[in-house]
Formats: sequence, C-alpha cells, structure tokens
Amino acid sequence: MSTIIAGWAMGHVMAILSTFALTYLALQPGAARFLRRVLDPEVPGALIAVPISIGTAVLWSMAGLVLASFYILGDFRAMPPALGAPSGPWLLLIAALAWLPVPLLWLISRRHWWLWLGMSGAFVMLFGWAMPLLGEQ
Repeated sequence: MSTIIAGWAMGHVMAILSTFALTYLALQPGAARFLRRVLDPEVPGALIAVPISIGTAVLWSMAGLVLASFYILGDFRAMPPALGAPSGPWLLLIAALAWLPVPLLWLISRRHWWLWLGMSGAFVMLFGWAMPLLGEQ
C-alpha cells in the first residue's frame, strides 16, 4: 500500500511542476495568439493557471497510481538495484518513458529545451528513484 501512496504523491509533485511549466508557457508572448483563439481575449494569462492546475493534478495523480500499480504487479521490487534505485529495470523503463516526448517537444519549440529536459529529469527522479524508495518504507 505504501507504494501506491508513494506513486500518488509523486504524481502530485509532477502535477505541481507541470503547473509551473505550463503556466510559464502560457505567459510567453507567442502563446497569446494561440490562447486568444481558444479562450476569451479578456481572460488574463495568469488566470489560466487555475484550470491547468486542476487538470494536471487529476492526470498526474492517476498516472502515479497506474505507475505504482504497474511497479507492484510487475514485481519490480524483486529485481536487482542500479544507480541507487531499488530496481534497475524499473529505472530503465521510467527513463525510456521520460525520453519519449522530448524529441517531439524539441521539434515544437527548441527555445524551451531546458524545460523539456527538466520535466523529463523530474519524472525519472520522482518515479524511478523516489517512488520505489518511499514504497519500501
């Protein structure tokens, strides 16, 4: 049960980080044109953080629960450790998942490469190391 709670908690941390990242992107000058087509032009950019926060909280919490369940059902706890993570194969799987969106996001906006890599790194740290370590407590 502690792994499930750890997965939910790591999902919530990712939701907070995603809220910061998406709000930053929404406040960029280039995003204003896109947002005006989707939203009322009278809506201030900072107010967009509210629906972003709610959406990311739901999505990342669910993703954390699914990843924690997969960790338990795949019996990754019993696999050999690597690089300080309790399960080397799990860490490799999470790193592969974290890398998947980076090339596409880099093609969409090369200016924000640091944001894409930072979010992927946070995903690996939270789900590859922190969730299994907290789940073993």
